[in-house]
Amino acid sequence: MFKRFSMLLALCVPLSVFAADDISNSRDYKKFQRFPSSSIVQYKQSDIRDYRLILGGLEKIDGALRAEKEQRIAGQLTQITYRIPENHSAKEAFEYFYAQIIDQGGEKLFRCTGRDCGSSNQWANNIFRYFRLYGVDNTQSFSSLQLADSYISLYSVKRGNKRVYLRLDIIESAALKAESQLTETGQINREITSDNDFDALVKFLKQKPESILWIVAYDFNSGTKQQQINRSEERANQFKDKLIAAGVDGSKVYLHAAGSFILGKQTERGTKLMVYSENRVE
Repeated sequence: MFKRFSMLLALCVPLSVFAADDISNSRDYKKFQRFPSSSIVQYKQSDIRDYRLILGGLEKIDGALRAEKEQRIAGQLTQITYRIPENHSAKEAFEYFYAQIIDQGGEKLFRCTGRDCGSSNQWANNIFRYFRLYGVDNTQSFSSLQLADSYISLYSVKRGNKRVYLRLDIIESAALKAESQLTETGQINREITSDNDFDALVKFLKQKPESILWIVAYDFNSGTKQQQINRSEERANQFKDKLIAAGVDGSKVYLHAAGSFILGKQTERGTKLMVYSENRVE
């Protein structure tokens, strides 16, 4: 039903609509249509290392605000707050965005409504840190979702002055992106450069225990060719030990120390770790 409605709406409303009273330098998120006749009143993009993705209701324990369950996320954060036309409810605005996310393959992680979500004051001032989201508790709706390599927090509320606001947070997760890039072909063929890459590699190997993994280590630091090979061998062994400590079967991990020997024009510096998988059993 929503798909048919959104198709009709798209004939009349462009995917990204800019209202005359949007704040400057703001825009809709590329994947979602805004609620008709709404306007952006708050907008921010930033890199974040510790976003609180709420996965359970809020409660106060020993005077401190806590969620029943939450997850800390790192990535690029886009925050958009819309003011919804006054002849529409907070629930209408929430369902409008929620349906778009689900239609695109989004997965619900948590959802609550009304007083089951806790205090609107806590959502406004401690979670989203935007005062206009402090409203009437029984008008609240919240959901956390996952869509491809992004996490989404969606919240709507009606204030005591009858104004309705909807908050949309999209966190393009560094960990989910690394996992997607690492395993998009069902096999691995790439450089490992971060903890996110490592975590995604471990997850891949645990999901595909039949895979054989090759670790190829390079060393482009100063020294003789033999010194470079020795250092790259040490680096490969350290990485294998780290994989084993994370629960990977060491008998399926093979090493190759390449020193500074590499095909093509050498422009690298420092060290480099490449990993390759094979779908076979030995």
